Amino acid sequence: MMNSKKVGSFIAELRKQKGYTQTTLAEILNVSNRTVSKWENGDGYPDITILPEIAKNLGVTVDELLNGEKAPIVENADNKKEKIKQNDKKFFEDSKFWFIISFFLGIFGGILGTITEINCTWGFGIVFYTHWEIIFVAVSLLAIVASEILFMIGVFTATSKLDKSSFFDYCKNNIKKVLIYCAVWVIFPFSFITRIFELSRWGHLTKIFVVVFATIYVILNVKIYKKYKSK
Repeated sequence: MMNSKKVGSFIAELRKQKGYTQTTLAEILNVSNRTVSKWENGDGYPDITILPEIAKNLGVTVDELLNGEKAPIVENADNKKEKIKQNDKKFFEDSKFWFIISFFLGIFGGILGTITEINCTWGFGIVFYTHWEIIFVAVSLLAIVASEILFMIGVFTATSKLDKSSFFDYCKNNIKKVLIYCAVWVIFPFSFITRIFELSRWGHLTKIFVVVFATIYVILNVKIYKKYKSK
């Protein structure tokens, strides 16, 4: 059932949004100023023949006019995806500082740690670190841990929420970035495992180990990317 007060208030609200006075709207609709006032006060409804003209000039549909409110906007799947992309882009811009520092710390830790491992493997052929290697490895680990923490800060800054659900949702929606960061973080651990393997009794199989590990890692990442990219 139509509510004359609600419809009248809606007409008055739309009129003001358009910048019309009651007199202006009356002239546009070719009715008297008193008639428009009567509608807005809820003392009567516009004639059915003039409803399309009122709706057109006030920027609504006839159904919205009769209901006294605008219909909710229904987004289709494409619009929702586009909106998510725009929001993610905005969020990434807002938290770019944290992501950039995180990325370069991860790169620094990975390279320093890998160089240390290579030096221990082929330079000295030692299983245990010397004094300087311990310092370099410690710095590498601290850089990688700091990188991961700053990445999480960046995500929480982007989502503006400190909860597990928003964190994982952001990661799924930005799976490419997440996989790149994970690749940066895995450089040093991979070089460490490779050194241990090389200096063990299975050292002659190191090349095979590296190829197999890298292949599995790439395949796993491709599957993860495809799984969440399609959503």
